[in-house]
Amino acid sequence: MRNIRNRGSAQVKLIILGVVLVLGLVALFSVFRPIEAEGSERIVWQTYSGVSDDVGMDGLHFYCPAITTPNLYYIGTDTFIIDDKTVNPKNTYMDAHELQFNQPDVPPVPIPVQMDKLSAADLQSGKTTGPTNIKMSCVMQFHLDPDPVKLVALHKQKTHAYRTTFLKDVLLETIISSTTILDARTVYQGAGRVKLQNTIQQALRDEPRFVTFGIVVEKFIIREVEFEDKVFLGKIQLEALAEQRRKTAVKEERANLAEASAAQAKAMTLQLERLVEADTKKGERIAKAEAAAREKVLAAEASKQQVTLAAEANKDKLRLEGEGEQLRDEAKASGILAVGQATAEAKKLQLEAYQGEGGRRFAEVEKAKHLGAGIEKIYYIPADMSINTISSDFAKAITIGLPSN
Repeated sequence: MRNIRNRGSAQVKLIILGVVLVLGLVALFSVFRPIEAEGSERIVWQTYSGVSDDVGMDGLHFYCPAITTPNLYYIGTDTFIIDDKTVNPKNTYMDAHELQFNQPDVPPVPIPVQMDKLSAADLQSGKTTGPTNIKMSCVMQFHLDPDPVKLVALHKQKTHAYRTTFLKDVLLETIISSTTILDARTVYQGAGRVKLQNTIQQALRDEPRFVTFGIVVEKFIIREVEFEDKVFLGKIQLEALAEQRRKTAVKEERANLAEASAAQAKAMTLQLERLVEADTKKGERIAKAEAAAREKVLAAEASKQQVTLAAEANKDKLRLEGEGEQLRDEAKASGILAVGQATAEAKKLQLEAYQGEGGRRFAEVEKAKHLGAGIEKIYYIPADMSINTISSDFAKAITIGLPSN
């Protein structure tokens, strides 16, 4: 029984603790609540003492709703649309954010413009055609400056409903003031509409109130312009169509002129090409003729050179042959002279050998040798001639040939 009582007591305690925790959480969340800001959002805190200068960045934040109210501001690219045509909320190609992004904020308002442009003389004479109203559908693309000072100033003075009050009023005021000074044709025609669009865009970018509260205009686009006077609209539409046809005709005329100019230029190019080709062929013929003439001249000069070289060679040959003959004659004469001189010199040396006592003895020996040889060949001596006579005469003969001392 005691164990059962203990288990029952523990269960009761756990239940009581759970109830206390739940009550504590309820009390806590009744005092503090979470809020999450995405990357393109900022939180401006409205406290019991006023707007806080501290701006909540992206992330999770807790606040006490009893004393603080958070205000989310989208700082990414946003649009303010003036149009009377809404986007079908049942479309399947946009999510909730894109659908809200593309829905009109306010319908167009009537803007008075002059139906016809009057000259200075017409205005002085008091002539007027009266105004007509137009409705302009347009889009302003913008974003808020993330500077905390400007975000706090915007919230303090324009509150979180700045789009439906401040933004709309400044935008419509700028559109009307920039448009009413124009005539209807200028607004309707393409070039005039683009000029008006650029004028309004620059005026919104320079708008001091937008600059002060950090509204940065990225782009302004005119979607459509509708005229209240449909008869006048038909008139300017016909004028615009005539102008378009005139521009098309001018464009076609320019295209035809350009085509004609191109054809003329092509014809001139072909003519020049033919002239150049003819000149080229003529130049080639002249070059070939000149080349042939040069070849003939070169051949003649070569032939002449060959004849000259042959003549020079023959001349050199004859000259060399003559010089050779002369050299041979000179060599022969020199040889004969040398032989003669050598013979004479030898003879002289031989005769000189017979000079003096040795020479006489040699001569006596030679006489005896020759005398003996001569006597051996004598087979008959006359009766009146003796050997002594022959010897004496022979000796005299030899003596005569010997040189004197």
